[in-house]
Amino acid sequence: MSSSINIFYTTCGSARESKELAKAVLNDKMVVCVNLIKNIESYYKDDGSIKKSNESILIIKTFLSKNKVENLIKNTHPYDIPFVIQLETKKVNRKYLSWALQTHKS
Repeated sequence: MSSSINIFYTTCGSARESKELAKAVLNDKMVVCVNLIKNIESYYKDDGSIKKSNESILIIKTFLSKNKVENLIKNTHPYDIPFVIQLETKKVNRKYLSWALQTHKS
């Protein structure tokens, strides 16, 4: 098991979808926590015009690699092409890291 926590960011189209995805990824014992941020307005270009949608953000804290998280997400994500990004983490506070390692031992 890695001794550092990886952080991933993705979005879903509704709070319900976000909750379902959060519960699905939490079934993997290497996922520590998922934070949900509801009611985000997203603006994007599609077919040459600017569009708006309401979304929820998921922040996933895990010991898993990017490839494993992407595979975990793609099986349950409601979007055909979900945005998944790994955020760089350099220094997680020791007490949290220790708790996460103890709680999620293989």
